[in-house]
Amino acid sequence: MTTQFQIVDGVILGASSNQTHFLITENEYRDFELELEVKLHDIDLNSGVQIRTSTTRVNAKGDSRPSVHGPQVDLGKSPGRSGHLFGQGNGRWFTPTDDLERNSLMINGAWNKVRVLAKGKVIQTWINGEPVSDVTLDDEIDQKYPKGVIALQVHGVKSPEKIRHVSFRNIRIRELTNE
Repeated sequence: MTTQFQIVDGVILGASSNQTHFLITENEYRDFELELEVKLHDIDLNSGVQIRTSTTRVNAKGDSRPSVHGPQVDLGKSPGRSGHLFGQGNGRWFTPTDDLERNSLMINGAWNKVRVLAKGKVIQTWINGEPVSDVTLDDEIDQKYPKGVIALQVHGVKSPEKIRHVSFRNIRIRELTNE
């Protein structure tokens, strides 16, 4: 675990700093159902869950360096874009612009249930039982991120002297087979 994440009373607690940090699974996943609970303790903190994410980048020379990039289920201040898919390290939303609506489904300071269903090119999300996103990835993104790690994110902040927190619990990943 990185210094930005610790286990407190059976809950994963993430603390902000001036950089974004990730707690990454050992295994990679393609088709899966992910369920977890998340609590944003501070309303000015953005967080997320990376899915099918890569942890390295390769430059034109073939050199690789550590870099977390791929689809991210956004979990942020309310109202926000919680449940929509952002392209971490890609500088754009994977959720189409026409579907990228702000919502108030995340309840700040309370436990929120998040569900992600990823099957083939389709990624669906729910926040507190309400459907948010139903995205079919284009061929380019699907080929770039066919499978990858799942990672919890605590976003970097501009004023790191005021530490903000996010908690995660009851995390369950179920790999899907040919269902």
